[in-house]
Amino acid sequence: MLCCLIAASLLQAPPPPAFSGGPEIPGRPGVLVYSRTAGYRHDSIEDGGQLVQSLGEGRWRVVLTEDPSVFTPEGLEDFDVVVLMHTTGDVLDDAAEAAMEQYLRKGGGLVGIHAAADSERDWAFFGGEVLGGAWFQSHPAIQEATIVVEDRHHPSTAHLEGAWSRTDEWYNYVQSPRSDVHVIASLDESSYEGGTMGEDHPIAWSVPVGKGAAFYTGLGHTIESYAEPAFQRHIQGGIEWAMNDGWISLEDDWKHRDGWRSVGDAAADGRELKVEPGGGMLVNGERGHAGDLVTGGEFGDCELHVEFMIPEGSNSGVYLHGRYEVQILDSFGKRDPGPGDCGGIYERWDDSRSPSGFEGVSPKVNAAKKPGQWQVYDIVFRAPRFDAEGNKIRNAVFESVRHNGVLIHENVELSGPTRGGWGAEAVEGPVRFQGDHGPVAYRDVRIRRMASP
Repeated sequence: MLCCLIAASLLQAPPPPAFSGGPEIPGRPGVLVYSRTAGYRHDSIEDGGQLVQSLGEGRWRVVLTEDPSVFTPEGLEDFDVVVLMHTTGDVLDDAAEAAMEQYLRKGGGLVGIHAAADSERDWAFFGGEVLGGAWFQSHPAIQEATIVVEDRHHPSTAHLEGAWSRTDEWYNYVQSPRSDVHVIASLDESSYEGGTMGEDHPIAWSVPVGKGAAFYTGLGHTIESYAEPAFQRHIQGGIEWAMNDGWISLEDDWKHRDGWRSVGDAAADGRELKVEPGGGMLVNGERGHAGDLVTGGEFGDCELHVEFMIPEGSNSGVYLHGRYEVQILDSFGKRDPGPGDCGGIYERWDDSRSPSGFEGVSPKVNAAKKPGQWQVYDIVFRAPRFDAEGNKIRNAVFESVRHNGVLIHENVELSGPTRGGWGAEAVEGPVRFQGDHGPVAYRDVRIRRMASP
């Protein structure tokens, strides 16, 4: 009788409790892998969960579950990233959906793998903001295809070349999400049979959501995928990107860095910089004669965090898109700072005008610190917009600039590049740091793409 009661209770019990990929360590990021299905169930779900556990060993605390009761504001607080591992159908109720949306907007991370695009079709937030309308529609037979890596600077694809050939099940989507997300990789439909989306067939993308971030990849149908080193790094990069709320470190991602070197520490000595061996920060030499430091990746609307230090009398600048400068200068203690002082948005320039400089904007407050002290810029930038014919329909805007935590600019619009800015305006551009006007050290340079308003 006792055995029968135990057996009955087991049959009626909820799904087994989530289990961890290792002992919980205070401060270790938490990753929740959710694999509940209400439709087709992929054979590779278990392999996917095991991969995330393996990737997280020594890095993250990994929990695997199919129990939707964890999707509450309190339950999600324990996790930095939620991975939807081949979820299909309606796997969250209205309250769970609301908790997940709140979690993302407040700074949580979401990673959707393959069949996640075939789940929660009645959840407008997920289908609109995360998938960009790209619900799963159909797929041909499993076969080899060529993936075009559009962003080789994203952590999920930084290890790849421009073309990546592999075998998988290739989803066709209801529509391309390109207008609403940042496309990381797409499919070359000429390389396989059965594609229905033509020349614009995204297969992996990212999107910021409030203070959080979401990453989706259409890869990963086959069991064999989870043993591929390149695919494993793709998944790891997506999880880590989402874990960091979409922020990307620019420490090693430079297209041009002539004359710059990595050092372990830097200190001002009069008008020069003295450095210590090591890594973690970049300097343009003791006397400040180097080329400009330019990122490999290009960005549109973005948030930029940069920490800098200059000695006495030095000068540099941060150019968004390589075109719009926030000045760096030794202007500590100046009562009425101008556009050319630290924190100023530098002037535009036209030799045919009188005066030649125009549209420069002074900082509201002089927040500059003494030479030799580390300072911080936190910049929110909106790129110019263009219509289908290439006509500009919106100017570039510094939505906000904070200098050492002080708001010094708000909604500053520029009709064109500032003096020294590169070429014609564009939808995207690199970040550029001036390197030939005096010694400067940079550290903790990171950027986050923003959703278009």
